[in-house]
Amino acid sequence: MQPQLTVCVPSYNVESCLSTGLETLALSRFAGRLEVIVVDDGSSDGTRQVADRYAERCPEVVRVVSQENAGHGGAVNTGLALARGRYFRVVDGDDWVDVDGLDALLDALAGLSSDLVVDWRCDVRMGTGDREPRPLPAGVPVGECVPLTTVSDVLARSSAAQIHTVNASTDFARRLGLRLLERTFYEDSQYVIELTSQARTVTFLDIEVYQYQVGNASQSVAAPNYVRRFADHDRVVRRVAEFAEERLLDPGLEEARAAYVRERARLLVNTHYNIMLVYDDDRRRGRARAREFRSWLASEHPWLKKATDRRYYEGLALGAVGGSARFLDRVKGRMAHEA
Repeated sequence: MQPQLTVCVPSYNVESCLSTGLETLALSRFAGRLEVIVVDDGSSDGTRQVADRYAERCPEVVRVVSQENAGHGGAVNTGLALARGRYFRVVDGDDWVDVDGLDALLDALAGLSSDLVVDWRCDVRMGTGDREPRPLPAGVPVGECVPLTTVSDVLARSSAAQIHTVNASTDFARRLGLRLLERTFYEDSQYVIELTSQARTVTFLDIEVYQYQVGNASQSVAAPNYVRRFADHDRVVRRVAEFAEERLLDPGLEEARAAYVRERARLLVNTHYNIMLVYDDDRRRGRARAREFRSWLASEHPWLKKATDRRYYEGLALGAVGGSARFLDRVKGRMAHEA
């Protein structure tokens, strides 16, 4: 019997925390409905041994594969290539799921055929365990298969569709030829825009599934790590800009879908300017990077340069007066952190 869902668990040196997530996935109650593929991405610690213990405990659900290090994107590529489930999603090696929520999701997927199924996550503060639910946006149709273009405006201006909340039809993702950048952080932005901008249908489920740990200084989305891994974010932004350009050149592209692509690309570039002009304490380096990037936009994607010029100038001004990532995170208006 084909599982309803394959969960890919990209795992690199997560020996200390992998069991937290696998305790919520490697359960016999999910047998036949769930497949969990732990991709050991060239770990040098005991990640493989931890994963093997769960595969031995629950072989009807968990299997483990090892590969040379290819980064998070490479691990997702491997998981998608091997997936047997009707739907596919990603749970990172340091996160976990709500067991009852996953159970409800598996039941719901059995009756669905949408290209995408979107549920919601909860942020869990590292150290304190404080929880901050991230429910679906108000007004989205719940439990109905709808054309993506009817909700694309909501998806564009909210964080509803993320790598942590999207279940993609495995056949749909494969037909797209989806292949993420390897050995590159922040490739989840590529994952989301390529899936969502090409999906025909989507179903929203009011189910809490993903438990996302926040507050870890080592996380890729911590401001210092954005700066340290600038080259990775730059690579992803340029890839997304090129993808957006290709989509927008399609003469048959519906206006609602085109607007969605433009907005997703704009928000990502805005974040890129934040990294260069606000997050980077080396203001001279950040400004030089921003000038070079803006010159590239002007040459290759002038529509995107025009759409993001305001953020460029805002970032310059904020950086000049000592603005910081913490400040951006506090502000709720147009200068809010857009990651």
